[in-house]
Amino acid sequence: MSLVRVLEPEVMDTDEDARAYDSMDHAAVNTAFCDALLSHAPDLAYALDVGTGTCLLPIELCKRMPTARIKAIDLSASMLDLGRRHVEQAGLTGAIALALEDATALPEPDETFSAVLSNSIVHHIPEPMRVMREMLRVLRPGGVLFVRDLVRPDDEASVAALVGTYAANDTAYQRALFDASLRAALSLVEVREILRSLGIPPECAQMTSDRHWTLAFRTAS
Repeated sequence: MSLVRVLEPEVMDTDEDARAYDSMDHAAVNTAFCDALLSHAPDLAYALDVGTGTCLLPIELCKRMPTARIKAIDLSASMLDLGRRHVEQAGLTGAIALALEDATALPEPDETFSAVLSNSIVHHIPEPMRVMREMLRVLRPGGVLFVRDLVRPDDEASVAALVGTYAANDTAYQRALFDASLRAALSLVEVREILRSLGIPPECAQMTSDRHWTLAFRTAS
């Protein structure tokens, strides 16, 4: 039986949090995310990145696919401030629009976006069903929903092992953030229960690393 879920703050909205997150090495994880997403041939004509953080994923995607247009949202003003700087430095202000929005109550009408993606936002949400329902609601027919997040480990030893493996060179504060995120994450069983409630085949969510689950689902045209 996995550890009991321990919630962490829903919004990482201090400058310290934003800087600590941004200074971590996300390159390998972001590359793997983009590789996997693009393997599903998503239409990125008007995509939504939910919980964009400092906007590293949209930048990577737009560099790979110059025709992509992405709305990147987060509930942390501090994260978005850094994200805007990154977008400007990358010369992508015409391709990426950043906005301070609540992922559990998106302002857009149904079927707005050609693709919806999210990396590591679900574990921040106290009621993950709400954000998953919203992401599905704003997705157009035939669009790809692609979500990746951490998996809650089964025991304390597994938490310690993952922190030791993937945050060994980080600061103590960054290691603490990663530890808290692992404890706040869902188990694969919990993820699949949410998908079943939303009418998404549960097997669309799979373990894709020793610490991540990934949902890849295309809506009916």
